[in-house]
Amino acid sequence: MERVVHLLRRLSRLLLLLTIPVLAVCACTPAAPTVIGDPYTPPRHDPPVSVDGTPEVGWVEVGHRFYVTTWGSSSCPMAPTALVTEGRSLHVAMTGTGGPDCTADLTGTSYALDVPPGLRGTESLTVVLEMGRAGRFELALEA
Repeated sequence: MERVVHLLRRLSRLLLLLTIPVLAVCACTPAAPTVIGDPYTPPRHDPPVSVDGTPEVGWVEVGHRFYVTTWGSSSCPMAPTALVTEGRSLHVAMTGTGGPDCTADLTGTSYALDVPPGLRGTESLTVVLEMGRAGRFELALEA
């Protein structure tokens, strides 16, 4: 019986030692951001509106729904994670998605968002994109 108890203690220590690295890896992996918009395919522009990587905004439905297009890695695109109003401005927080390894390509990624109730029906707004290290962009959203 004493041998069994000793064996169980050793086994429990071994399991604890194996669990610690797993917990450490899980604690270091950031949670994916919560995206607040819907993926969207904007009207095609010929030539493209943004050839230099500057974000774009436009109406999906004037006064009710708009889209945001950002340019960057197709495997780690920026996505809207928060929307706050300030006067006649819509402040949209854009957060990088994907993992730590991103492709070095340049592609547009678009999301459609609803205009908040207090500004619905407004045909001319300013959209401020807060994009972290990529900067801050103030863009006109007009009918």
